Amino acid sequence: MRMWRRLGSPQAAPRVVFGEPQRKNRLHGVLNLSVDAEVPSVILDRGKLCILAVTMSYKKQRNSQKLRRKMLTLETPPMGWNSYNHYNCYPSEEIMKTNAQGLVDLGLADLGYKYVTTDCGWMSRDRDSEGRLQWNTTLFPSGGKALGDYIHNLGLKFGLYSGAGYYQCGSTDLPASLAAGFEEIDAASFAEWAGDSLKYDNCYSSSRDKMADYVSPISTSPDRHKKMAAILDGVDRDIAYFICQWGLGEDLGEWAPPIGNVYRISNDVYNSWRSVWRITNQVVPFYRSTSVGAYPDMDMLIVGLKALSLEEEKFHFGMWAINKSPLNIGAPTDPKLTPAASFDVLRNEEVIAINQDSLGEQARLIRRYTEEEWDIWAGELSGSRVVLGIANWKNDSQTVEFDLSAVNVSEAQARDVWAAKDIGRISGVQKLELAGHEMRLLVLSDIVKPTSSPTSKGYYSVENATLSGNAKKVSCEEAECAPAGSKISIAVQGAKATFGSVVASSEGKKLVGVDFINYELALDSAWDWGSNTRNMTIAVNGGDPKRWAFPISGGDWFESDRLLIEVDGFVAGENQVVFATSGNVPAPDLVGFEVFE
Repeated sequence: MRMWRRLGSPQAAPRVVFGEPQRKNRLHGVLNLSVDAEVPSVILDRGKLCILAVTMSYKKQRNSQKLRRKMLTLETPPMGWNSYNHYNCYPSEEIMKTNAQGLVDLGLADLGYKYVTTDCGWMSRDRDSEGRLQWNTTLFPSGGKALGDYIHNLGLKFGLYSGAGYYQCGSTDLPASLAAGFEEIDAASFAEWAGDSLKYDNCYSSSRDKMADYVSPISTSPDRHKKMAAILDGVDRDIAYFICQWGLGEDLGEWAPPIGNVYRISNDVYNSWRSVWRITNQVVPFYRSTSVGAYPDMDMLIVGLKALSLEEEKFHFGMWAINKSPLNIGAPTDPKLTPAASFDVLRNEEVIAINQDSLGEQARLIRRYTEEEWDIWAGELSGSRVVLGIANWKNDSQTVEFDLSAVNVSEAQARDVWAAKDIGRISGVQKLELAGHEMRLLVLSDIVKPTSSPTSKGYYSVENATLSGNAKKVSCEEAECAPAGSKISIAVQGAKATFGSVVASSEGKKLVGVDFINYELALDSAWDWGSNTRNMTIAVNGGDPKRWAFPISGGDWFESDRLLIEVDGFVAGENQVVFATSGNVPAPDLVGFEVFE
């Protein structure tokens, strides 16, 4: 059950966060208010906008405190090196020692890259007579304890790997921790070897025959990962818990943060630019659950693997950093194998500082311009600063313009992070020349807020729509499909939701907040063109439809989010707005929309 809270308690001073104009009652997911009354399923009092780019909303209240581990708190997202991206499931003692030493020799350890994780492939096929996991002594002749000692002597942390399945990933016979209930004895071994972290994977979760099961109740359930969390509490060592359940099932952002330091939100990254787009669209709603000690894992870095251009590597590294993902290097720490320019990306202290900022606040998707192929992202930093990311998804260079008021800024001191250059004081409309696949990172400080902001001209929900082409209304349970309590399925080609009498006081382009639901996770399709988006077109007064790509909205098909977009074609007075599918693919579910001026 999704619990809602209402504004009004004198104890609850609203926090300023990014995303949209302020109004009284809106969808949950951003603002955590310690008050008791539940928000009604249909919100009637829309109020008046106060501050552009400020969201007043309601965070899901988790009934999971009883499940919370007595775990150590990681004050910042973990950083380190993992064997999988380059060596796959074929690590060795020499590989681990060489790359650990490389972290030290290249100055990476001094920047915070501390966790050295031996991923899949380290163990023998057979447990010992007491059921304990054994290291493959052909690959690791000194064994696990000695490897851990070596890594610790370098001032680094020893990361271990297993899985909540019958076998480890990438094998057909290497044991994981699920089979015959080996979780307790394995956790004891991890502590005996002086492990500092455990990456706990999800292969062979439901049978010994299928490595990746994305749909069965066993595989999508959090129970197996919760069980290991509880067992780790009982060992005589603090072991950071890195949940790698791939974001299957529902409500990862609710059940994982109380029990894990890190939680994987997606299927694997792989060596392709489109993998960056896919994972970025999946991390969007986790701003609700990201905080100090609980970080969304966008998977390991592919910087240095020669899969991306240098500009793309900077984009990838920056996007992971602003979203507070762990930063785990996947490339060899060998200058003969990894380009020097890639090491420069990984060593950028200003980008690392954004990731390691003490607030632990994930960035927000502020605006999306799908047909123009660029986004605006922003997030809070300590010291009343803001990180601003202008992301060019286009293959080619382009010039973009945006107003700082979109991120609740009138004027500020600005620093270009990648250029390591102070820009000076900026205000109003900004014009940037972006290279293809560039994300410009700016840190804003000494910020002056706007003195005024637009006002809402009205909210339009399912009840205001005329449906055609097999579009259909779907009823939701209490506190779902916020803020309207119902939604429109626009899943069939030709389906449309038409809204008449949409009021505007002037003609031209308007800021529109679209409340939507998308939970079409790219799992099997992750290896191809899966993007974690659904496309929907919007047309005003019979004009040409314009397309927007909507990211994942929440933890299931009933948790909504809001995408702020700019829509042209309005006239003064009443307008007709049509939402429809784009081509022959389903659109996201539509809860409603709000027009601002």
